[in-house]
Amino acid sequence: MYKKNCIMKYISKLLALFAIGMMATACTDKINEVNEPLNVTAPTVTTVQAYSAIVSATATGSHITHRGVCYSTSPNPTIDDNKVTGNSKNMTLTVGGLAKSTTYYLRAFAQTSYDVKYSDEISFTTLSAESVEDDPQKGSPADLARVSVHDPSVVFDPATSSYYIFGSHRAAAKSNNLMTWEAFTAPWATATSTNAANAEAFTTPQITKVTKGGKEYDLNFDAQAWSARGNESYNVDGNMWAPDVIFNKKLGKWCMYLSINGDAWYSSIIMLTADNIAGPYRYQAPVVMSGFKSGDSYKSTDLEIVLGEQASLPERYAPSDNYGNHWPNAIDPCVFYDEDGKLWMSYGSWSGGIFMLELDEETGLRDYDVTYAESATSDPYFGKKIAGGAYVSGEASYIEYIGGYYFLFMSYGGLREGGDAADYNNGGYQMRVFRSQKPDGPFVDGKGSPAIFDNFQLNFGAGENDGNRGVNIFGAYSKWGNLLTGGAEVASGERSQGHNSIIAAPDGRTYLVYHTRFQDWGDGHQLRVHQVYQNEEGGLVAAPFEYTGEGIKSAGIAAAQKVATADIPGNYKLLTHKYGLDHTAKEYATPVDITLSADGKISGDATGTWAIKEGTAYITINTDAEYKGVLVPQTMEPKNVSTPSFTALDSKTGVTIWGYKIPAE
Repeated sequence: MYKKNCIMKYISKLLALFAIGMMATACTDKINEVNEPLNVTAPTVTTVQAYSAIVSATATGSHITHRGVCYSTSPNPTIDDNKVTGNSKNMTLTVGGLAKSTTYYLRAFAQTSYDVKYSDEISFTTLSAESVEDDPQKGSPADLARVSVHDPSVVFDPATSSYYIFGSHRAAAKSNNLMTWEAFTAPWATATSTNAANAEAFTTPQITKVTKGGKEYDLNFDAQAWSARGNESYNVDGNMWAPDVIFNKKLGKWCMYLSINGDAWYSSIIMLTADNIAGPYRYQAPVVMSGFKSGDSYKSTDLEIVLGEQASLPERYAPSDNYGNHWPNAIDPCVFYDEDGKLWMSYGSWSGGIFMLELDEETGLRDYDVTYAESATSDPYFGKKIAGGAYVSGEASYIEYIGGYYFLFMSYGGLREGGDAADYNNGGYQMRVFRSQKPDGPFVDGKGSPAIFDNFQLNFGAGENDGNRGVNIFGAYSKWGNLLTGGAEVASGERSQGHNSIIAAPDGRTYLVYHTRFQDWGDGHQLRVHQVYQNEEGGLVAAPFEYTGEGIKSAGIAAAQKVATADIPGNYKLLTHKYGLDHTAKEYATPVDITLSADGKISGDATGTWAIKEGTAYITINTDAEYKGVLVPQTMEPKNVSTPSFTALDSKTGVTIWGYKIPAE
């Protein structure tokens, strides 16, 4: 018995030793897997521009959570400096937002939960000016794939070298060429879900404390509950309006600024963040609220964080006439970095106008340490007024720095297709443009007229009486080029174009992105993209036809003639984008016939002179006024036919014209 027990104990020990050995082997394998070396190659710079560079790098290894390149104007950059992340081991990334004539140091990196591996460092120096060499044509009308995104906001993702647009009601799309669009839906995230329902997404912020003057304040804002104050049967599904998405360099995250709209001005703009541009986006905190106009409703907002403790609602927020005559509706955000790296947000719609707040680059939220005066154009809570007011129409502010100016786009009028004689606000949507040398204004048009209104004036339609403020970059038109002119199933002549965004893109071109309705298509709408240029006065003019891959760069307009002088004379169509179109009758602009002669004269339905500025693409058209613009070859979509085309602006009136040479049969 004793001998048997000894044998059994011996066998048990052997089994135990075997088990321990197996565990040790497994652990060793696991350790080897975890410690599989990270390999990061030094980046290769393939293209350098004045404000951007394209780099390639490779990062491999186990359990990588983030990979990309980090860069700085000082040696040995780390992931705590500026960075661009990639999605695959072989990365081609666009590093944007750079300063011209500046040396940058750059390293690739691979990050795990326990380590960061950097490559050897390289450096490059940005150009003193943008390249003027045009790219070859990179597309054709056959590449156009349509999507419907209302209120489109465009942003470029360096990790995928793709453009993304985000719009109201969760509509979104992406494209790598601004022509072939693919729709998608960015999911919402909460503490317990990466695909949350709308009704769950905006109730519980991740950030519940904010800082002012070094002191923390509680701010636990239920954005959906706030908007529901204006309507007992409130449903958030139709009230997620006009998001704007930007990459925050300090946070290292994509930030979505979204309007949660409510009736009676009970609206808010909130910030959500995501690691990936396509989401999921999680609600972080509010940025600004509107609608506190009676009782103690302000107690549910951050008003007292901004102003200090209040015994009651300040009288100015409870006006005796109409709240909307004085104060904005907190919708339609536009968030942008200025040329000094400061973060701003413009917002508002009709009502009291468009306001501007400085944001904290470290948090992406309102900078509570910035104060605002109380005046006709400033408010301690809402910030600085930059446009509109007195219930003058105007919404969808969008600001972009282009060629020395901050350009402010506004959409005037009603967003519908028009045609209702009994409803003046049904239709008339039209983009207007102002500019300033400062990010927060003052913004004026070419005539010097301000974007701010101090009393009500009608600023759109046949009854417009505001002096035609804002450059009319273009409006409703039809019978243009090969554009279809009718039918319920086709996208006929454009009308009610607006709620645009605009991007000075890393490829050296500027693109205007907007939604448009159509002459005979009900309330249906689609996305459109037009290239935009600056004339020799610095004003913006939009290409006459949709973008189909033309390679002309913005900097090249002033450096080279794009159409040979001998190819300019011929028969043209001329279209004038006038103010005061009667949208209640669905009026639209149509072209007339003119001839540009080799001697510089214009004859036909309009008469005058034309001249090309030698060595540039600048053209001057003198007919009823002097129009300054550019002449470039452009494809007349939907056919693949290229022809000389001009776009020009009379800065004294704000009227723009388009023209194209009629191709030979």
